[in-house]
Amino acid sequence: MGKIADSIARIRQVARIAERIDSSLDELHGVSRDLGIDYFDGNWRTRARDANLAALTLEKFLAGLGVEDLMRIEALMYSGRGDGSASDLRQQLAENRSSKEDVVRTIMEKRVSFDPYFDRGLDRAKADGIDLDTF
Repeated sequence: MGKIADSIARIRQVARIAERIDSSLDELHGVSRDLGIDYFDGNWRTRARDANLAALTLEKFLAGLGVEDLMRIEALMYSGRGDGSASDLRQQLAENRSSKEDVVRTIMEKRVSFDPYFDRGLDRAKADGIDLDTF
């Protein structure tokens, strides 16, 4: 695998761990995301203060990548969401010139959907003949 594929594999692995930790923290505090988030509920406020170390690790990992790699990862993610080809999306992201912090935040916001987004994005990139490390 190449650098981007390896990074995506690591991102997905840590995101799955973070999801399990989120579920455990929710259970510990007696909250259910199925019912929605009630920020006025004391249990939710207490839950919100508990750090998910896997999510923090994921954010740190992303922040350690270069902005070009982050934009490739973001383009693949959005392509898997159905927003267009990874190449076209990568070009649009470059034109927008988002800060590295914005790209990391945007990727983190999609954490719960990584698996389907990256599955479809990587399949689409392969079908389109895209070199993940250079597009």
